[in-house]
Amino acid sequence: MKRVLILVMVCITVLPSTAASQTRKRSSAKSSARASAAAAEKQLTEVRAGRERIAIQIKALSQFLYLLGGISKGIETAEQANRDHEESSLALPVEKIERNKIRLRDSFRSVGAGLALLESSFRSNAALQGYYPNLAGVARIGQMAESQAASNRFDEAGRSLITAVNKLADALAAHR
Repeated sequence: MKRVLILVMVCITVLPSTAASQTRKRSSAKSSARASAAAAEKQLTEVRAGRERIAIQIKALSQFLYLLGGISKGIETAEQANRDHEESSLALPVEKIERNKIRLRDSFRSVGAGLALLESSFRSNAALQGYYPNLAGVARIGQMAESQAASNRFDEAGRSLITAVNKLADALAAHR
């Protein structure tokens, strides 16, 4: 009888805790839903930031190309005036022309670095890798423009950057 009483006492003390643990609601479904929603929000934020970086690069390149036209034309005009030995306001000292060319080459280097940074940021970001194929090659275009500028072929370098702007615009359109 003592054994039965002990068995009943054990059952009474163990069963309520077992029953209570089996009737608890599982919170893993809620936490996994929250985690997936947070991951989706993070990815959406990354995509928005990627679109903004592309738009900023397009704006910077457009402004650079606008200024490049006048600067390039001014250098060409000054060199022509110097070759023709003209005494006009268009002629500039050779040192000043060379300084302007050096600054222009440095600007092309900066633009190329910006394009390379943009492309690598898409390649290395897991949330943006799906959009990377649209940007692939834009860094190479920047390098090509940089080498053209290093050879004083500023017009060709500008055309290369126009190609980069077109590629960026296409990437932005595909980046929805």
